[in-house]
Amino acid sequence: MRVALLAASLLTTLGCSSATGLARCEPGAGTAVVCARLDEEFDLRLNETAYIANTPLSIQAVAVPEDSRCPTDVVCAWAGNARVSLTLREGANAYGGDVNSTLQPRAVSRFGYSVELVEVRPAPLSTQPLPAGAYVFRLVARRASS
Repeated sequence: MRVALLAASLLTTLGCSSATGLARCEPGAGTAVVCARLDEEFDLRLNETAYIANTPLSIQAVAVPEDSRCPTDVVCAWAGNARVSLTLREGANAYGGDVNSTLQPRAVSRFGYSVELVEVRPAPLSTQPLPAGAYVFRLVARRASS
């Protein structure tokens, strides 16, 4: 009986180790934490960190250095582009890269993973500046193809 309880406890600890990113996704982890899975889209805001389950990968949205998207209440000749700065981390290693909503690159690859920008919300209006805290980025993380 004790051996069975010890084995179950050990498996639970290993399954939720910080190396997988799952321990950081437990309740009470904070509001700036997003839990995501490979190959599934997830939403991330500025200064939030997404931990990708069963991987050592984390992704942080750092800045929006460009947002020239066409406001929804205006007719434009071009859709415009939003450029988002991301930081990818694997353990102590970090890499910063930009992804775009319309232009290339749409994805950044590092540490054996690729992170693609799928969508930027909300759409801008010509009459209101978009505050940094309003941005929501739809991303997807995948294993990078060799």
